[in-house]
Amino acid sequence: MVSRGIRRRAWTAILLSAGLTTACAPLVEMDEPSAHGPRISHLRFVPSGTRAGCPVDVKFRLETATEDIVSATGAWVRRHGRSAEYGRATFPLELDAVRAAHTEELEGSFTPSDSGTYYYYVQIVDRSGRVSNVLRGTLPVDRAWKAPAPPCPAEAPND
Repeated sequence: MVSRGIRRRAWTAILLSAGLTTACAPLVEMDEPSAHGPRISHLRFVPSGTRAGCPVDVKFRLETATEDIVSATGAWVRRHGRSAEYGRATFPLELDAVRAAHTEELEGSFTPSDSGTYYYYVQIVDRSGRVSNVLRGTLPVDRAWKAPAPPCPAEAPND
């Protein structure tokens, strides 16, 4: 006969292992990357932390692309204990500027509405519909100030 203590420890181990495997899953759904799609890297936020209601520049590098980039998508999740708040937006890319400058850095903007830790994901698509890899970044957001609010954090001078 198996004692209650052993049974309880076995159930605890099963529940913990189930929790650990789900904790590793992505927090938002993004498209599956294409085998020969564009590649992006170096996701960063400017400034690297902000306050609720203040805009943040989302910057990342275009490493390889055989065709013009036609869209960029940002998705985020802000966790509240066991629940979460999700969002998604398409970056307004200035395609003519990207083509003319042959820029390797792409940029969008994001304004978090509430305080907390945001897990932010970025992905791009080229003209043939090939999808890039997914980048993930973490953005800490402080509470909004009561009136009158001081100005939003400025861009770091070394960028």
